[in-house]
Amino acid sequence: MKLGLTFPSVETDFDRKPETRPARVATWLEHAGKREPATAARLIGDALAAINRVALGDSRRHELVAQYWKASQPLWSPLVREFSRAPQPLRGDAQDAARAAVTLAVELSNAYKRMLEAEAAKRIAFGARLTASLVRRSLQAGSRVLTNSYLSYSPVPPQTWHDLHAIYVFARSRNLHRTPRENEASGSTPEDIYIQSLLLALANPYGLFPGQIDIAIRYLAQYSHAAKLTDVAPVHRMAKAVAIVPVGHDFPPFSANKGGSVNGSKLFLLTFDLAFTLQEQLRSVESGGPAPTGFRAEAPHRGNVALLRRLLRQWAIPPARQFSRLPSRGRVIALAGFLNAWHGSRTDDTRMIAGHPDLPPPTTCQILNQTPGGYALRQIAATPSSLRIGDLITLRVEGKPGLQLAILRWFRNAPTGTALEFGCELVSDSPRSATAAAEDALDHLPTPVVVLPGDRDNDDVAPDQVAVPSGTFGIEQAIGMWRDKGKHVAVLTKVVEHGPDYEIYEFAAVG
Repeated sequence: MKLGLTFPSVETDFDRKPETRPARVATWLEHAGKREPATAARLIGDALAAINRVALGDSRRHELVAQYWKASQPLWSPLVREFSRAPQPLRGDAQDAARAAVTLAVELSNAYKRMLEAEAAKRIAFGARLTASLVRRSLQAGSRVLTNSYLSYSPVPPQTWHDLHAIYVFARSRNLHRTPRENEASGSTPEDIYIQSLLLALANPYGLFPGQIDIAIRYLAQYSHAAKLTDVAPVHRMAKAVAIVPVGHDFPPFSANKGGSVNGSKLFLLTFDLAFTLQEQLRSVESGGPAPTGFRAEAPHRGNVALLRRLLRQWAIPPARQFSRLPSRGRVIALAGFLNAWHGSRTDDTRMIAGHPDLPPPTTCQILNQTPGGYALRQIAATPSSLRIGDLITLRVEGKPGLQLAILRWFRNAPTGTALEFGCELVSDSPRSATAAAEDALDHLPTPVVVLPGDRDNDDVAPDQVAVPSGTFGIEQAIGMWRDKGKHVAVLTKVVEHGPDYEIYEFAAVG
């Protein structure tokens, strides 16, 4: 059976043929592994890339790849620490570490895919045990490619998803998808590894904070068994808690209720039981109970609740897409951060574009696509600004009057260079700067706030909102706001959004 996996072809033109004697390779790997993690990963990845492109006997290739697999395992944690919490877009050592980590994972995946393809094509195989072992390693290596890509906010390399789908379908056809590792009857199966990869992709990892991606991975190791894969279409294919797995295509699963279709065969991931588990855990945490396994016990209560709600939404009740994305090539000036939003909304366009000397500088972006609710942008400035998930973004769109205020929802590093592609959700087309203080405070200086007027053009009137610095005010607090050359009294009625340096509240005017 030909699997049709993607891996490098065998070459014959080498300036220097790679070392393939196992004893020599073992000694070299031991010395290379003692280098600084990024350097070790780069050296080992380059050496494995050469091994993947040279003709070898099956037994020799198996022995060598097993050595490279073992040598790579101690490197993942220090590599991830080096780039996962670095400012985005990645630069310098953090960028080098991320690229080395992804490259090493890709070469390990190539190695096991080559061996699996060769074993599957044999008319007389060595038995199901070897095939099952290669299936497991191939899925683990592919999963590592995904994990390193997500943790570094980098694009997933081409053909990664196509090959993961193909390997799982092959395992399913050979009835190997639920075979635990040898001597571990209760261990994870190839199907468990694959489902965890599917669920991690459905969690929209490019929109998670770095620490949250780690939590989601640990959580899935404990609870992914609650999700089920089937080739039988559910009765309600557009129901929530159903995801479509596009077998034969090079893209991740997508929620069924987001619409869209794919040609060819497909699988269906059912997350009903996982949703029930999440709902019970969320109810327990909101009542003061402990966080689920995988979560950090010392993490803020509000953060655990927010992440559980997000996972529940992504895996069970994702919002249906309302608008198609329209391609565009317009330009945008963007400023990040709450104080930039306040400063930008109180100045004219020229001063806003120039920025403020004490605040993060503006960055020039190109629109990739847009909807009435937001934009997908790419930084094109020579020195792109650092961004964080959840940042307030003030936008000046070329050809449009006035400013817009948005929240950064996801980003990933551009395939080449040092820049980010990011998506932002619009929250206001007419932000207005103001100052505010607690109504009962007599000696407190007013603090900057940004008023986000509600939409009164539609039948459903959107309430007025106000963005304030984090921790300044609280729910049901009366505040005085100075704007439009007068003082207005309002009560904060509902928390709408938390960000790195701000909070957004709905408010009701009372005077």
